[in-house]
Amino acid sequence: MNANKAFDLGVSYLENNELAMALLAFNEAVRLEPEMAQAYNGRSVVHALRDELDKALADCCEAIRLDPWNPEFYRTRGYVYSRLGQDEQGRADLAKAEELESAVEERSS
Repeated sequence: MNANKAFDLGVSYLENNELAMALLAFNEAVRLEPEMAQAYNGRSVVHALRDELDKALADCCEAIRLDPWNPEFYRTRGYVYSRLGQDEQGRADLAKAEELESAVEERSS
């Protein structure tokens, strides 16, 4: 199995709320391709849904480190910060996500 297939499998499991299986698949994607930012973000979502917020935050931060231009990752981290009661950081990340999306829209116009 390659990293993309493992990631897709993780997304499928996540969509079916099979969190343990999703986590295994995202872990495999990260193992196969340690620079796959999407896999860290997927794993972060699973951790957040399992109330493992410190792990979720660590994975969000790694996804952003690997791909700082993806607004989805800032949105995920904003959600995690909000769950942690760190509303100011959460709002800042949501604003950053909107800023990145606006920049993409401007370039495609």
